[in-house]
Amino acid sequence: MLYGVGFDDGTKLRSVMYRASLSEMAVPYGDPGAGWYFRNSFDVGEIGMGPGAAALEPGIDCPANATLLDATIATERGAPRTLPRAIALYERDGGLAWKHGRDSRRARELVVFTVSRLGNYDYGFEWSFHEDGTIAHRVLLTGVMTPKAIAPTARTDSLAAPVAPGVVAVHHQHFFNYRLDLDVDGAAPNQIVEVETHPLLVGLANTHGGGFSMQERVLATEQLAKRPLDMHTGRRWRIVNPTPRGALNQASGYELVPGLNADPLAAEGSPIRRRAGFLDAAVWTTAYADSERYAAGDYPNQSAGGDGLPRWSASNRALTGTDIVLWYTLGVTHNPRPEDWPVMPVHEAGFRLVPVGFFD
Repeated sequence: MLYGVGFDDGTKLRSVMYRASLSEMAVPYGDPGAGWYFRNSFDVGEIGMGPGAAALEPGIDCPANATLLDATIATERGAPRTLPRAIALYERDGGLAWKHGRDSRRARELVVFTVSRLGNYDYGFEWSFHEDGTIAHRVLLTGVMTPKAIAPTARTDSLAAPVAPGVVAVHHQHFFNYRLDLDVDGAAPNQIVEVETHPLLVGLANTHGGGFSMQERVLATEQLAKRPLDMHTGRRWRIVNPTPRGALNQASGYELVPGLNADPLAAEGSPIRRRAGFLDAAVWTTAYADSERYAAGDYPNQSAGGDGLPRWSASNRALTGTDIVLWYTLGVTHNPRPEDWPVMPVHEAGFRLVPVGFFD
């Protein structure tokens, strides 16, 4: 979790985000057989991502000069437990910041990094803060896949891929839901705007057929703000403070720019889709409520379905002129390959939060 993210413009600290967290995670497997159909781990709600935090090794897991911080969490009995070297904080080279002709500048990034080990899988979580105001997140998937044995002479089917002699790994997906409580220049008034780019109709105003325009619309209620991805229109979402400010007298905002993603392949109405109702949309926006922290509800291991985001958003609360929370689900479809065995090279996925109208 991150708290109190802001940008120091030299005269004051401007708020961007009150709290950001990995809210829930689900890993459905594609094998419908009796030994596999129920393997749908909720790695946050059932196991606990925090208690699995690994002790980071400087020079290997993070740069040798990183500042390493311990973390203290509560055990199942409520006693304090210290996790050594759980968080790494460091700067790194950020590549090319900008270039025009012979003029250019190198970028620097501030990184907050942690790794959690949950059984056979390991997940790295990296938040990076850029000099242009961008906040980027990467999740690093690695560790050991969940395999099953087959007879050496058996033919593999479409449900799993061979990774070693007599060993196959089942096709599966990883879904990470992030709760992003953005407070852009304050908790309120904030609202969410959906941004798309559409081609113009060929006609008198577009005689050559090459025109296209950006269109914005305010998503005024929770049901309207339950949205899928759309690569064709480059759909993205902007949390804005509509109070005009700055040199251009426009609203200040931060925009969610999705990266690679995947749709859930489990059928609607299946047990995993009922329990992980947040998979019904890639993006949700809700009115702020401190008790609404976990996308699948507080107790996903005891849930028959319908808890969390589907239940909260059913009340269809207003999302204008108030404090709102953005929820984003990042999906990865993993079709195993021999190169992923025995320990999988890191696979990266992520998203960015970029300023739009926040600066002059």
